[in-house]
Amino acid sequence: MSQDVCHLLDQCQALMERQNQWQTIAPLPRKLMSTAPFMVDTLSFLEWFQWVYIARLRALIEAGQPLPQGALVAPYAEESLKADGAENPELIALIRQLDELI
Repeated sequence: MSQDVCHLLDQCQALMERQNQWQTIAPLPRKLMSTAPFMVDTLSFLEWFQWVYIARLRALIEAGQPLPQGALVAPYAEESLKADGAENPELIALIRQLDELI
């Protein structure tokens, strides 16, 4: 399963890079200390997805730790991207696949 998750994470990153949505500069540390769900008060969905979700999943896999169970990120991603006027069906489809694996 972890290889499948890694492959999907790589696909998400590649898609975001092709769409110029992958950031090279991390958010300020104080923005990453939010306790709000999805850090909605300090990060955009794409920032949270890249700097928190993808990073944490990769760290867990590298450390041989279990992945979180029952993660449902796709519904939030869809609503958030729609609200931002940045609908992205390709990315949503990949996130749905991640949700199904985890």
